[in-house]
Amino acid sequence: MKKITALKIIFMAAFLAASYAQELPPSFASKWEDVEKLGLQQGKIVIRNIQKCKNISIQRGLNPCADKVIDVAEKINANYLAEIIYKMPKAGNEDIMEQAVAIFEDINLYKEIIYSDEKKGFNRNLFPLVEQIYRNDRPGYIQIGSHLKMDMLSAYDSELEIEWGADGFFFHQKNTTPLMWRSFKAVKEENMVAGICCFEWNGDWYVYALGGLRAPRIPFVIAEIERQFIGRIEDFTVFYIRRFRIKR
Repeated sequence: MKKITALKIIFMAAFLAASYAQELPPSFASKWEDVEKLGLQQGKIVIRNIQKCKNISIQRGLNPCADKVIDVAEKINANYLAEIIYKMPKAGNEDIMEQAVAIFEDINLYKEIIYSDEKKGFNRNLFPLVEQIYRNDRPGYIQIGSHLKMDMLSAYDSELEIEWGADGFFFHQKNTTPLMWRSFKAVKEENMVAGICCFEWNGDWYVYALGGLRAPRIPFVIAEIERQFIGRIEDFTVFYIRRFRIKR
C-alpha cells in the first residue's frame, strides 16, 4: 500500500509539472525549476539571480518587446544579472498597456521605492535624490532624462525610454554618467541597465524584466555586490509590478 501511495505521489507531481510546462511559454518551461513554474501560476513574482546573459530563460522570437529586453542585457554583456517574471490573466485586464505607460512615465514614483537590506537590517529610499532633467514625447514613445542618487553611490544621470504598441510595452533605462563609490568608478556610463516588457501570450499577460550590471567581479566582494544589486533590482521591479491594478 505504501508503495502504491508513493507511486501515486510521484505520478501526480510529474503530471502537475508537465501541466505547468504546457501552460507557460516553452522557453521558460525548459529552464525553470518546478517550484518557479508553480509560483508563477499562483500569481507570485518569480525572481532569478542568473548572473550572466547565457542563463536568460526566455528565447528570442517569443515577442518583439521581450527581444528588446534581451538586447538591453546582451549589449553590455552583463555579468551581474537578475531575471523577474510575473503572469496575470488578460481577461478583465485589457487595459494593462495603458496602466504600464501611466506607471512608468511618472518619474516621481522613484521617490517612493524602498530598498530593504535584510542583512544589515534597514529600510530606506532606493533613490533619495530624483530630479527630472528633460522629457520628450511622441506617439507611442516617451524619453525622460533624470538625475538620480542611490545609497552609498554618487549621483548620476540616467535616461529612460518607454515604447508601446501592438507588440506590447517596453521600458529601458540606463545610466549615462558613471557611478562612483568614494573615488572608485564602480560602474561605467551605460553599464547599469534595466529592461522591462509586458506582452500577451496564450491568453495571459506577462511582465518580463532583466536588470543588469557590467562591473568588476572582484573575488572578495562579488557576493556582496550581487546581494546588494539583486536586492535593489528586486525592490525596483516588484514596486512597479505591484502598482498594476490586477483583476483575477
